Amino acid sequence: MSDNGATGVTGALLYRRYGLAFSQRPLGELVDLALRPVAAPQLYCTCNVNHLRMLQGNAAFRDAYARAALVTVDGRPIRMLARWQTGTDLPVVTGADLFPALLEKLRPGIDRPYFVASSLDAAQALRDQLVARGFDPAAIGTESPPFGFERDEAFGTAMAARIRELGTTHLFMGVGAPKSEIWVARHFALMPAAHIFCVGAALDFSSQKKERAPEWMRKLSLEWAHRMMSEPRRLLPRYAGDAWLLATIIAGRKLEPVFPPRA
Repeated sequence: MSDNGATGVTGALLYRRYGLAFSQRPLGELVDLALRPVAAPQLYCTCNVNHLRMLQGNAAFRDAYARAALVTVDGRPIRMLARWQTGTDLPVVTGADLFPALLEKLRPGIDRPYFVASSLDAAQALRDQLVARGFDPAAIGTESPPFGFERDEAFGTAMAARIRELGTTHLFMGVGAPKSEIWVARHFALMPAAHIFCVGAALDFSSQKKERAPEWMRKLSLEWAHRMMSEPRRLLPRYAGDAWLLATIIAGRKLEPVFPPRA
């Protein structure tokens, strides 16, 4: 895939300012793109402010992002920042929106999805949804890796082999950032010619194992507040750090170069 949807002057401007040439493709175009056959693995990253912060200090995470076919804006803070600082109006395509939109379009007899989920219950629920739509159970892969799997090379190699042996066309990683992206990058040479999505809690939302913020909160850009209230001890420090990063960017900080426009 050569077109990341962020080419030309706009892509270069975004890259100079944020170190990332964000995709300008809306959700529908991305879903259509992800239904096309590919000759090599294609990694899609959905970037929120927390990802931006981790990219500044995590070289392995930067390497994963550098392998991406495209990077979307996952959250309105980045969209508002880019509009204010560069005059660019970028579409917001979150993992929590992209995953269910694509899941609904997967085709029995054509697509062979593989779900790496935070729990076996979540993976099984997604599998059951597709079987109810006519998918052959043998054409669906499910996995819930153990804690620390990203550091277990033997397990990682075996999981990559299972993904490849299924003939996977769509790999969905739902075990959190940065471990999902870093695991994919470290095993990229073992991946099949598939569309690969690291979409975190989106698998839990679509399997109904976690409750997503109600629609009215999403429309008001308050989804972060809903998540923080559900997991305050984990997310309050994270959001405080993210807010500090935003403040430094507003003050003029240039970010690490990670993902340039693709020719």
